[in-house]
Amino acid sequence: MTQDTAARSKSGMLDHCGFLWRFVLFALPFWSAGHKWMNRGRLALIAALTVAQVAVQVGLNSWSARLYNAIEGRHLDAFLGLIATFVLLLLASILVFSITLHTKRRLEFAWRVWITNNTLSVWMAQGRHYQLGLIAGDHDNPDGRIAEDIRVTTEAAVELGQALFYCILLFGTFVAVLWTLSGVIHVEAGGTVIPIPGFMVFVALAYSAIGTSLALWAGSPLVGASNLRQTVEANFRFGLARAREYSESIALIGGDADERTHLQELLRGVRRGWERQTYGLVRIIVFTTAYGVLANPFPLLVAAPRYIMGFISLGTLMQMAQAFSQVTAALSFPVDNLSGIAQWRASVERVMALQDALGELQEKLGANRIEVKHEGSLLQLAGVRVMKHDAAPVMKEITAEIGPGEHVLIEGKTAICHKLILAVAGLWPWGTGKVTLPAGASIFVASDRPYLPVGALGEAVCYPLTLGVCTPGDINAALHRVGLGDWAGNLGVIENWEQVLSVAQQQRLSFARMLLHRPDWIFLAEAMNALDEATQREMAELLVAEFPSAAVVAVGRAGLFDGFFQRVLRVEATTASG
Repeated sequence: MTQDTAARSKSGMLDHCGFLWRFVLFALPFWSAGHKWMNRGRLALIAALTVAQVAVQVGLNSWSARLYNAIEGRHLDAFLGLIATFVLLLLASILVFSITLHTKRRLEFAWRVWITNNTLSVWMAQGRHYQLGLIAGDHDNPDGRIAEDIRVTTEAAVELGQALFYCILLFGTFVAVLWTLSGVIHVEAGGTVIPIPGFMVFVALAYSAIGTSLALWAGSPLVGASNLRQTVEANFRFGLARAREYSESIALIGGDADERTHLQELLRGVRRGWERQTYGLVRIIVFTTAYGVLANPFPLLVAAPRYIMGFISLGTLMQMAQAFSQVTAALSFPVDNLSGIAQWRASVERVMALQDALGELQEKLGANRIEVKHEGSLLQLAGVRVMKHDAAPVMKEITAEIGPGEHVLIEGKTAICHKLILAVAGLWPWGTGKVTLPAGASIFVASDRPYLPVGALGEAVCYPLTLGVCTPGDINAALHRVGLGDWAGNLGVIENWEQVLSVAQQQRLSFARMLLHRPDWIFLAEAMNALDEATQREMAELLVAEFPSAAVVAVGRAGLFDGFFQRVLRVEATTASG
């Protein structure tokens, strides 16, 4: 072995050990969380059932010896009795395996739900799902990681863990059986006769060591290939979902060909990942096929001479062959599960990378962070300067106060003004300065594309409140008030409202939602850019009539609503912002 090879081997071992330790730290909290005793009980039951599975295999091995001895001796009574014994062993095997499967699946799903809920509670809170998409790092496609990688992480961990425990028990049990059955052979070397007890054990160890080493070499490309495959598949799914989400806009602008080209490029990425994984799988399949074909006749070929010479019976020969197969099967755990382990590790690393990214999000903000507090009765901007997430400033510092009931227009580059609104809402933390929001104030931010959940119309209008809070009468009245009276009375209709309603209708619906929420601080982030001037004046009049004491802060152009805004707050861009 060269120094480079030895160094790579040592590095690979350290990498595997480091990964396993990180996974242990990742998994431990689940066993101390809620319902911990139920989950620990399930784990203990799986361990007990695994012992029972090995006991059934021992029973079948012993039964096999008696069966072949009965056949060899032509003992019909013993043969018929063994049939009844086999039926009992078969029923026991079915019962044990069925309960094991049921218990494993309950534990797997409980673990998946726990990790998913924990991840969602961090990801879908305080705008982190939005902020995470703005920074670089290994956290792409969080939806795929949450939906698919967590499932693989938990299911494969339980399956592989139980399989490893089973193989350890199988090895310990059948090594003893094989040692006993092998007896002692005598090998003459240089005139000296050397007794070798349990020789079949040594043959099994050598056979498995060679096979495992070759399998690990053959399957070494699979970890990287599996990770790449999952990443490109997730990218392709995201591209398709995005095309579906913006299908109307794509069709109206004639972007079908462009979008098709983009999706085909993503598909080519899927193909590259698929081909790389296929190459790794072919290497494994070629080896495991040969290994599997050789596994059955090999112990018979090694032990048959002792039967032919009359040292052992046919039953002992077959029992020895089966024990040899069980030992090598236990030792071939890495070979049999290499592909599954590779996929599992890739999923675990993707889940841990997402959780690490969420945990480090606040740290990555560093010193360049806009401080947001809730106190007093005014909206105060003290030396606020918005930056890009790479710390490049996009606007000059601004200091201002806005009191209750004021109507203020923020004028400047739309993108920069929009970021300032996000900063006030606590969603854009990159920058410097301090934002003070009124304590206990009810705040409503209306954007150019309000989020409309798929479901009943009433739920979409009331969102994020529930229908228990918003009465049908109030919802219908709000729809009439904003010019969507044609939809009143259809609150139970279930649709994808982002596709059913035009952008202008969606912006009207946002004002209906505002009427139900009754805020006292209203921020309009391009919330009327799809409405014509008459409708914009109509919505401005609605704000004056329905929210006479509310403060309204809007991004737009000076003079858009004559007499509505009492003053203009100008935002000046830095030279670097373009």
